This record gives sequence, structure tokens and C-alpha cells, in this order.
Amino acid sequence: MNSIKTPKDNIILVPTDFSTASNNAIDHAIEIAELFDNEITLLYVVEESIFKSIFGSSMEKSVMVDAITKKLNEKAEAITSKNPKITVNTLVREGKVYKQIIDVASTYACDSIVMGFAGVNGVERFMGSTTTRVLKSSEVPVVIIKDVKSSSHYEKIVLPIDLTKESRQKVDWAVHVGKRYNSEIHVIMEVESDEFLMNKVKASLKQVEGILAKNGIKHVSKLLDDQEYPEHFGKDIIKYAEEVNADLIMIMTQKEVGVQDYLRLGSFARHVIHESKNIPVMAINPKETVKSYWATESFA
Repeated sequence: MNSIKTPKDNIILVPTDFSTASNNAIDHAIEIAELFDNEITLLYVVEESIFKSIFGSSMEKSVMVDAITKKLNEKAEAITSKNPKITVNTLVREGKVYKQIIDVASTYACDSIVMGFAGVNGVERFMGSTTTRVLKSSEVPVVIIKDVKSSSHYEKIVLPIDLTKESRQKVDWAVHVGKRYNSEIHVIMEVESDEFLMNKVKASLKQVEGILAKNGIKHVSKLLDDQEYPEHFGKDIIKYAEEVNADLIMIMTQKEVGVQDYLRLGSFARHVIHESKNIPVMAINPKETVKSYWATESFA
């Protein structure tokens, strides 16, 4: 167990509230760290209003922080005792949860965030607006883990693509992740009734296939038609991912969501995040300044 002192570029940040979902996120991060020699940073954010409601207003803040720090350190020691090659850092911060998560990820140059998500009916802290704000603000991919334990061996990755430039930025990350995990990428797009749009879908699909092939990545392509996949794209993604026993679904966040209020979250992103069940979701916040394959290759 260590305290972080200098920036790293191989740290997995795992926010925790010791709930089932966040414990599953820790287990998920451990598997990744074992495979790729990552460090893990466990972060607990103290929100004074929540602690007062639990412990009572008379409890000193320092006592609360000490209790949380002790529990966090015990968790870190339990990890390193079973996995001695993994370096586990611990941090306790005070403030808004999502702001502290983003600040820690930036300050210590974390390469990803793995966080638990209880779902729409859950009572754990990492849900709703906190998750959405992290997704919208994070400069690095955020892997969302549910109450059900899931493997971090991403053998099959479902990559939904639409005709937006932001959506196609996922190809860059699919190449990066696919190479590291020797994954099979399942590229899926919806069939369009309009002939002009359908031609664009076919051209986009062909271009993605070419990029994956150029990078030596195994891939499968699937056009989802209304007969076999009659629901909206979010539901169809989940259906397909379950059919192929996917280990990961990759989605974009900000541009596809386009709002700040979680209650107004777009049906596509909301459904994938809520209904992915035991399939982790990697959410990527698109950046206009990111140079992607699409910036150098024309899109018909």
C-alpha cells in the first residue's frame, strides 16, 4: 500500500464506497492490473453531508476520515497480500465525488477509471448524476461495472457505430484495446431505410473493417435489421452483446448524450449503461481535438 507522490501513466483509478458494485469494480481492476502491470489507486471521497446523516453531526471530521482511511488501507492490504506484484495506492479526498474523481485522474495521469454503478434502482452512491458527470468530464475511458462480477479479459468487444464523427472516434480506442487484449471486435450498425443513408452505413462499415484489418485485429461485422432487431439501438446493442457473450461494450458519452441532467440522459446511453447487466461498459468522452483515423481518411 502506498500514497501517490508522483504522476504515473499506468494507474487505474477505482473510486469506492465499499458497496457491492464498487467492490466488483476493484476486482475487475485487479485483473487488468495483473495482466498489464498497472498500479491501482483506491479513492474514497468524503461528503460531509452524507457522513453527518450516518454518524451524527457531533462526530469530528478527523475521526470520520481516520475510520475511512483505516478501512481503505485494510482493503489495499488485502489486495496486495493476494497479489504481491500489484502496487495499490490509497487516497481519501473531501468534496464533491465527481469533481474529486476527475481531479485525481488528471493530477496523477491515470490511464483509466473503473467504477461501480448500482443501476437505476440501486441505493449505492455511484449512480445517477455522479456517474454521468464523471462520464462527461473524464479525459480517459471509464469502465462501468455492475453488481454482478464480470471478467476483465475482453475477448469479445461490441463496437456500436453510427454516422456521427464522434461515434467513429471509438475505432481508435477499439484498436488500442483490441491490440492489448487480442480481442475480437464486433462492429455493429443499424440498417437504414433511406437508400442514401444506407450507402453511408455500408461505406462506414467498410472503412472500419479496413482499419481493424490494417491493425491486425480480428473482427466481425453485423448490420442490425428491423426484423431481427426491432427495438431502438440501445436495446439492440444489449441483445446482440448477450447473443455473442461479449466481454465489453464500448460507447461514446458526451456527444451521444448531449445534456448535463442524468434524468434527461439519451435513451441509447441510458439503456446500455442500465441494462448491460454483467457486461462492462467502456464509456469514452469524445474530444474535438483528438486526432483519429477519421481525420486522415475520407468518409464517403
